[in-house]
Amino acid sequence: MKLTGNMKALSTWRAKTPPSLFIWLLTCFLAIVLLLTSFLLYSLFFFRGHIKEEIIRYNEVNLKNTTGSYEHQLELIKNAVLTFSMIDRLSKLDNPDFDYAEAHLLMEDIDNLVVNPSLYLNNLIIHFETNGMMLERSRGSDAEKMIARYLNSPGYPDGFRKSELDQPPHLRVLPSSEFAEVDYNNRRSNSKQLMPVIIKNHNHPSVSLIAMADTEKMYQAFHRSINDNFYILDAAGRQLYDNKSMDSVTFPAFSDVQGYVKQGKYYFFYKKGEISGLTYVNIIQDDNIASQMKWNVTFVVLLILSILIAVAASFMFSVKLNKPVRKIVDSIARLQFSVPDRSHIKEYKLIQEKIEHILQTNRDISHNLQINHSLLRHYAYITKLKKIRGNVNFLSDLIDANKPYRFVLFQLTFKPGQLEEIEVDEERAASYISEYINQVMSEYCPSSLTFQMENDQILSVVYEEQPQRSLLDALKEIGHVLKLDYAYCFVTMAVGCRREAQEAFDLSYHQVKDLLLCRKFDDDVQLLFQNETKPAHIHFLLPVQEEEIDLGFRNGNEAHLLQIVKKELADLKKKAATEFEVRSFVGGLMLKAKKAYMLHRLDGDSLDVAHDLLKHCYTFEELESLLEIWMSKLSEPIRSKKEKRDHITSFVFEYIEKHYQQDVSLDTLADKLGITRSYLSTYFKEKTGIYFVDYVNRVRINLAKELLMNTDIKIQEAAARVGYQNINSFNRMFKKFTGVTPSEYRKTELTG
Repeated sequence: MKLTGNMKALSTWRAKTPPSLFIWLLTCFLAIVLLLTSFLLYSLFFFRGHIKEEIIRYNEVNLKNTTGSYEHQLELIKNAVLTFSMIDRLSKLDNPDFDYAEAHLLMEDIDNLVVNPSLYLNNLIIHFETNGMMLERSRGSDAEKMIARYLNSPGYPDGFRKSELDQPPHLRVLPSSEFAEVDYNNRRSNSKQLMPVIIKNHNHPSVSLIAMADTEKMYQAFHRSINDNFYILDAAGRQLYDNKSMDSVTFPAFSDVQGYVKQGKYYFFYKKGEISGLTYVNIIQDDNIASQMKWNVTFVVLLILSILIAVAASFMFSVKLNKPVRKIVDSIARLQFSVPDRSHIKEYKLIQEKIEHILQTNRDISHNLQINHSLLRHYAYITKLKKIRGNVNFLSDLIDANKPYRFVLFQLTFKPGQLEEIEVDEERAASYISEYINQVMSEYCPSSLTFQMENDQILSVVYEEQPQRSLLDALKEIGHVLKLDYAYCFVTMAVGCRREAQEAFDLSYHQVKDLLLCRKFDDDVQLLFQNETKPAHIHFLLPVQEEEIDLGFRNGNEAHLLQIVKKELADLKKKAATEFEVRSFVGGLMLKAKKAYMLHRLDGDSLDVAHDLLKHCYTFEELESLLEIWMSKLSEPIRSKKEKRDHITSFVFEYIEKHYQQDVSLDTLADKLGITRSYLSTYFKEKTGIYFVDYVNRVRINLAKELLMNTDIKIQEAAARVGYQNINSFNRMFKKFTGVTPSEYRKTELTG
């Protein structure tokens, strides 16, 4: 009874205790090895029985395709030559009196037939039995001379003409041979392997047409087998063609229309052509088939060795994977997170390290929460200032409410190219400056909060629990320190007015941003106060000055432009103009230059370069110096264009630009220029490379594209404004020059 109880307890323990990880891994690995080995052996036995059949079927299909191609080609040659034999010129030459003029024309017809690449012909020879003459694509002569000199072949001696050409009308394929030309010194040249195909027309039994087929081209085009032992036999078993791959072959008897015969160590695959009666043969060695079906001793040894290695590797991997897991489990069970014996497996090593870092991570959580709280507070202020929508109500508690505050906005202006000398980019420099401003503001105003709004803007929110004097001290210290780096950047500090409540939070931010526009035009540190600074405004020129600048740019008058520009810059400097005023003046100059360039149809790349350089001028001296350089560069192309101006084309351009809404025609412009309509049309096309009508339509369509960008204007109204009274004509021309209809263009531009 006691023994029975112990056996039951052991059975229950085995049922409750699952196999170890080692057993599971080893079993799975061995199962995979067994499955792969079984699949490999099954595949070998299965395909070993079918490989011979597949090789035979492959060669039969290849030979069938080759036979079909050759038969189709012979039929194509036969039909083409028979059609050629029915021309009247051939029958005229079939008489005792040979007409050499007609023969010359017939040779041209032969050449036109032979050059057809689909026939694979090298030549076509015509033999007239009546007069004993022979013609081919480039010459004609009596038959004996032609065969001896120009169609010389060791396979066809003098008996060729008598034995082969004097047969009744039919189609015959003769054995291929090497044909060449022989000169008077018996030297052979222009050698070519050709297969003669003799064709006779029943209507002209005395005329024989010999098509000289290019055997090599036909072989390359029609024989697609990986085996090169290819032959063509006639009905009597005579060999017509071979590709010289075997020295000598004895062909067995072929009883059926198609099939294969094994003779010695070769398989002879054959198929007879239905049209020509020729037999096409492909020969492969028995070794090529038998070698695919024999067991390879090396393969068997490698298979057994692979199985043994796989089993050994399965055991090793199972041990390798199980050992670190056991150690990790033991460590966790003992709550010891330091495992001295680390695994060499990357994943297990990572697990061990992560377990060791769990406690350290918990200690870091509180520190990270403090940092995140600060970041969330910054985010809450940025969200409120920029009116970012979203589910951010949970951030409202992070903003100090119902306390007086003041905004201080720092605008950083970096001088391009200077930071590169110290290998610091603008983003990193702005980050350093932001940290410094935060440190100083926190020291003077402990309740202040400083964060970066943009890449070049830093905002401080100062809650005024301290007197304003501490804020001024902080700003002076910041300005003093940043002034030391004026070679790389300078700062503008805009101080907003005191606010009592949070309702005007975003309004205060935009007001302090607008205050930045009031900085004076120089590269010094500036401190601006909202209640003490006049608002910025655009610098306007008098109408007379506007007209003088326009005229100066149109004429490329550099001296006149510089005189006006220097005078305006002197006035701006005298009244201590703001940067906004100076920039508006410079922007106006560049717009007028762009207008002049468009008028003279000049490339505006230099304008873009000048505009980029002018944006980085920060003093009147820099600006005046750069403008003096660029006024010369911008004026020179205009003067050159004006000097090279063509009177006729310029008149046409200007007239179309002013009268494009009216009916503009060649007749009208020709009358105004005092020249004929045809001369104006030809002259305009030669000078501009475009027809007059196309130029008018292009100008109108370009103007219409600008009008269509305005959603308030109708398409029909836009067409009328640019000179099209017929909406259908407008739609047709618009699609011709843009590829889309006006409505499609408007939809694409407005949504894109």
